[in-house]
Amino acid sequence: MSSTGRGTGHQSWRLPGLLSLPEDVWRTRHRWVTTVLLAHLPLLAGWTLYRHTPLLAAAPLAIPAALYLLATAEQLTRGRLRVHRALASCAAAAGLMACSSYLVSVSGGYIEAHFHFFVMVPVVALYEAWAPFSIAIAWVLLEHGLVGTLWPHHVYGHNHEHMAHPWRFAGVHAAFFAAACTGSLTAWTLAERARAVQADLVEQLRHQTLHDDLTGLANRAHLAQTMDSVLASGASVAVLALDLDRFKEVNDTLGHSAGDELLRAVSARAATGVERPGLLVRLGGDEFAVLLPGLDAQEALAVAQRLRMTIARTTSLQNVERNSSAGTSPGEASLPARTIAVSIDVSIGIAHRPALPTGASGALGPAQRAQVADELLREADVAMYTAKRSGSGTALYEAATDSYTACHLATLTDFRRALDADDQIVVHLQPKVAITNGQLLGVEALARWNHPVRGLLAPSEFIAMATSAELSAPFTTKVLTEALFACRSWLRRGYRVPVSVNITAHCLVRPSFAFEVADLLARQRVPADLLCLEITEDTLVADPTAAAQVLAALRATGVRTSIDDFGTGYSSLSYLRQLPVDELKIDRSFVLALFPHGSDEPADDALVATIVDMGHRLGMHVVAEGVERRDELAVLAGLGCDSVQGYLYSPPVPADRFPVELLRTAARTTPSAGYQVLT
Repeated sequence: MSSTGRGTGHQSWRLPGLLSLPEDVWRTRHRWVTTVLLAHLPLLAGWTLYRHTPLLAAAPLAIPAALYLLATAEQLTRGRLRVHRALASCAAAAGLMACSSYLVSVSGGYIEAHFHFFVMVPVVALYEAWAPFSIAIAWVLLEHGLVGTLWPHHVYGHNHEHMAHPWRFAGVHAAFFAAACTGSLTAWTLAERARAVQADLVEQLRHQTLHDDLTGLANRAHLAQTMDSVLASGASVAVLALDLDRFKEVNDTLGHSAGDELLRAVSARAATGVERPGLLVRLGGDEFAVLLPGLDAQEALAVAQRLRMTIARTTSLQNVERNSSAGTSPGEASLPARTIAVSIDVSIGIAHRPALPTGASGALGPAQRAQVADELLREADVAMYTAKRSGSGTALYEAATDSYTACHLATLTDFRRALDADDQIVVHLQPKVAITNGQLLGVEALARWNHPVRGLLAPSEFIAMATSAELSAPFTTKVLTEALFACRSWLRRGYRVPVSVNITAHCLVRPSFAFEVADLLARQRVPADLLCLEITEDTLVADPTAAAQVLAALRATGVRTSIDDFGTGYSSLSYLRQLPVDELKIDRSFVLALFPHGSDEPADDALVATIVDMGHRLGMHVVAEGVERRDELAVLAGLGCDSVQGYLYSPPVPADRFPVELLRTAARTTPSAGYQVLT
């Protein structure tokens, strides 16, 4: 049964109710009926004159006129109670019957005049209510009986049998009239039942349109409607974006039926944590949203935290798909279903819009409201992924951390163009210098973006885009090409200066990467031992097996590898021992910690000494990054560190501005024109 309260399958056969018509429909139809009644008055007056009826005999014409005044009384037509409609409709019906009785009386009781009673049946039927027809039938019976007894020729004309038995034939007339009314009653009842079925169907379709089939929660369409109303009111609004953690594992392990059961259980629990006028919505899959009108950001955050605690309960699921495997043979007994307890968590992002200022002009139009609604959902989604990455569970949207703004998209477009240009992605070189004798042992190539409008941009402006799965390959190729070009230029001048280039985690999971590097070396005619690829510990942890295979392939080509920023990641020392790595770079944070209380205090060198000793024991060259002071250099020399890199010798600079005095300390080779790039 729908929310209308009328069942479609077991509708009882009953007379229409007094309030079966909507208020506005009843008023319109009542106006039509009373108009017909009013039109009868002058017509009957004219018929009276035509028939030369005596004035006394025309006096009953005042009865329908009085009933018209009663039927159109404002107290009745404007009243909203059941009795108001009943009195107004019954007065109008009685007025029409009075008109028919007067017509029959003035016409001398001719049988043709009696047809007028039946003509009035469809007029009274406009009310679609039993009370007016009851009045009409009672009028026919009483009028034919009483008037037929007192003045029989006014009702039955000159039919002596009828005049002799007025009440008998009054009953006959009333029975035929009631039969005609019964047809209308039947039509009303069927029409009302049809309307009830239609109303139920419309309500069901509306519910399906605005609600999710699986959970019964509101859906995107419902959210859009409600959010539009809230934004139109100018009230503050918060939107929560919810995403279930580890839901895919449940689906993949226990099957989709168990996943659906989990979604229903989570939806039921979450609904208890959202109070009206809040709206809980299932967007699709394991994604939900909550609309919170009238709350500020901190109140919405409190709701989000309560929701996390409400949802994060153990749920018992039936492993129903154990018995429905397509691979079960006919003779094989199905496995018994078992109940599994599942613990689920949720990540929630919060976006908020404050209320419009009191008296603010220019309320949001429909298009603006739709745009704000989309922005709120997107911002909540961004905050949700922030919460998921950080592990905090909840996060408020912050524009400063949003990498999906229009400005970011424009920068991303510019960066794609930069990768295709010849002069935008450039490398600046920073020297690596031997501690013992100050010899230049190599350089690290650090990428810079020479933006045509914004000028030279540091890596922090574009590194997130450069290391994305989509752009990491072309970006790495671009930087490698620029770095090898600088290396080849020095080779042609007689200097062997190894160059180091940072690579991303995406490179180490591509089996073809080693071949791509070998191809670049061949095209630039640079010996493989002059290239060192730097990777971070976290890069190794992402997929250690694939990384080991790629590093082994690089080692086979002669390319050297280095672990950058050592000590800041999460690499396993036992696994590190097995990797083909040539160099270990101590992170700058350890160098800065050598003198935590100032250069006048003894150095805190325990961690650095341990890293240097471990690197040497593993057969690696050890480099300290971020060296800026002589006292740091002295401590590192005492600890046995092999080389340093930092502003003490030079900041990263273009190749044409590289310190000449340092370049002259590099290993020498015979200058040769053979070091040329292949075309």
